[in-house]
Formats: sequence, C-alpha cells, structure tokens
Amino acid sequence: MKARAHQIGAVFYMLWGVLHVVTGASLLVTGYSSGAADQMRAYGSAAAGTIPETLPVLVASIGGFHAWNLLWIGALVTIVAIVFNWRNRKEGVWLNGILAGAASIGLIAFLLAPGYMPWTEGAAGIALFVPALLLTVYAASPE
Repeated sequence: MKARAHQIGAVFYMLWGVLHVVTGASLLVTGYSSGAADQMRAYGSAAAGTIPETLPVLVASIGGFHAWNLLWIGALVTIVAIVFNWRNRKEGVWLNGILAGAASIGLIAFLLAPGYMPWTEGAAGIALFVPALLLTVYAASPE
C-alpha cells in the first residue's frame, strides 16, 4: 500500500484541484453573466430567501475575487499534485497540505460553520482533501 499511497493521494489532490477550478470558473461566469445576486445564491444556498434580487456591483467584484482565488488555487494544487505528489516529493506534501488545507479551513470557518452553505455542498472538497493529505503524508514518512 505504501508504495502507491503517494500516487493515490496525488489523484485525490488532482480531483480537489479540478473541483475548485470548475467551481471558480462557474462562479466567475455566474457573477458576470447573471449578476451578484445569483452569484451569492450559488455561494450561500443555505440562506435561501435572504439575498435580495439586486446587489451592488462591489459584491460581484468581491465574489469574482473569491472565485478567481478558487480557480488559481485549484490549478496550483493540481500542478503540485502532478509534479511533486505523484513523485512522492516532500515539497508536494507541504505545498498541497498548506494550499488545500488553508482553503478548506476557510470554507469551514466562513461558509459551513456559520450555516451560509450546507455541509453537504462543502463535503466534496473536504472528502477529497483529507485522504489526499493522509496518503501523501503517510507515503512520505520514514519507514
């Protein structure tokens, strides 16, 4: 198991990265095609009925900034998984652990824990991050 754990972990990180690239791109498109209200509804579906029909342009810009961050962090995690985690390099363990971990902590702290997003909607990223981290740390640990 240990001989392939890093590659299995890398696949989990790649899936985490692709999920965030797709989510970020989708939120960017929503914000700039449908407006800030629809973009905020996509973020905060748990707060149904609490988002007005129109919101200031600044809200769309802030939502766009967040979506852009999801996109580039997802792309970077995918690249690190391919270049470092797949080869069981410790740099990849640290880089992706910090990048995906910080993003996941932010999701939990600012959207899931306060109840703005249902846990079921945030579970996919966390369900990919946890085994990715555990498997890459396990594979990189000394015998």
